[in-house]
Amino acid sequence: IFFRAFVCPPETMFARKDYAPLDNNAWSCFQVLAMVAAVSVSVGATVGLVTSSASQTNLASSGLTTAVRPTAQTTVRMPIRGRPSGNAIHHSDQALPHFQDTKPEDIQSIAIPSHKRGPSISALLLVPITLAGVVATLWHAVRKPVATPVDPLELVSTTPKAPVGCVYGGHRIDYAMMAISGKKVAVLGGAGGIGQPLALLLKGCDMVSHLSVYDLANFTPGVAVDLSHINTPCTVSGHKGAEELEAALEGADVVVIPAGVARKPGMTRDDLFNTNASIIASLAGACAKVCPKAILVLIANPVNSLVPVAAEVMKKAGVHDPRKVIGVTSLDVTRANTWVGEMNGENPREQNVVVVGGHAGTTILPLLSQVPGSDRWSDEQIKALTNRIQFGGEEVVKAKDGAGSATLSMAYSGAEFVRQILRAINGEQGIVECCYTENNVTEASFFATPTTLGPNGAESVTSLPELSAFEQEGLDSMLPDLKAQIAKGVEFAKSL
Repeated sequence: IFFRAFVCPPETMFARKDYAPLDNNAWSCFQVLAMVAAVSVSVGATVGLVTSSASQTNLASSGLTTAVRPTAQTTVRMPIRGRPSGNAIHHSDQALPHFQDTKPEDIQSIAIPSHKRGPSISALLLVPITLAGVVATLWHAVRKPVATPVDPLELVSTTPKAPVGCVYGGHRIDYAMMAISGKKVAVLGGAGGIGQPLALLLKGCDMVSHLSVYDLANFTPGVAVDLSHINTPCTVSGHKGAEELEAALEGADVVVIPAGVARKPGMTRDDLFNTNASIIASLAGACAKVCPKAILVLIANPVNSLVPVAAEVMKKAGVHDPRKVIGVTSLDVTRANTWVGEMNGENPREQNVVVVGGHAGTTILPLLSQVPGSDRWSDEQIKALTNRIQFGGEEVVKAKDGAGSATLSMAYSGAEFVRQILRAINGEQGIVECCYTENNVTEASFFATPTTLGPNGAESVTSLPELSAFEQEGLDSMLPDLKAQIAKGVEFAKSL
């Protein structure tokens, strides 16, 4: 234990995957306890050996005799031959001959030969060893920690899966290893209604080492400065205007795009297409040039059409990887989890409703038949909840009375999805999220379905489970609309 405490770095103290690495405070306490234990054992052993040796050596400086006053129960024995060996005096089983006829009460004292000697060799050796151990222990306890190179995948594999680090429930990774395991995340549209709270949540995520905030607004650098005052190890840079776009993207591992105009009352996601499609095409083109291997996470609406736009732009640039162009549909899942939890009287955090299809109106299809306990719901309840999940955005737009759309809940959902992407990039296995990608699950070329995330983005997709009659009807009716919205995006990109 002492060897591992002072030679092995904290993050490798425990090899089992279900133990978290010790933080700095716990590690210091562990070193102090180990130091106290080592000193106590060493000093105790030294004192014991020295005391034992001294008690068996000559007590008189002259080395003559030690007076012994025997009693009636005393049997005096002398060595058979030779002088005593080591610390022990070897006795025979024969009493002294000249005492055989002598009564014990007549004996005043007996002279027993004593041999003048010092402490044992083992005791002498233990003293310098103990002193060296104390010095080494103190040095290790007070020395300045030095960062030890550790494989980021191994570091993440030793952390617990329970979210304990990010301010919104993310992973905690040792700050000393941030330069190795942290990733650069660029938020394009970071000064907007979704971008600012999204950037705030990502600033608190320990898996992000550099947060790049880009927008056209002149106050974008101020947003970055504001975020930089938050006491997390993530650094923040602000970039404004098209001339600084490439600098914002340089070295990015993940690019999140909430950029675009917001919805207004009576406006559908399709109404946003003409304006936002041009914005996405421009930003995707810059990504293809500066960070072609980055994972693109699109939040801007309409997702059903804009993800195909980004994919086509990447294809034209010759850097397209369908696994790395992803549309975020997490808000639909967030809403479904919230309202299912309310219906069942359960914690919304513990729900995991599967939502497939797209991210617009009736193309959003929650698979409520897969929810445990849904067999207790009536058909009317299922239809009402499905409709609310499909048009939850309208609920927010109306409630804000024209002042905006769903920004905070979208920022939360987007940040949660980015966190899952970062966990997958760092090598964590078994991360499955519903998202909108290019796949062959249905006849639509893009479709949202449970997807296994990995270091390269959307690694694999899950086929649809057995649907209820109501869900099958919804799937059949929405596919023509979804395919038309996809075609609209593809045609726009090809016309550029």
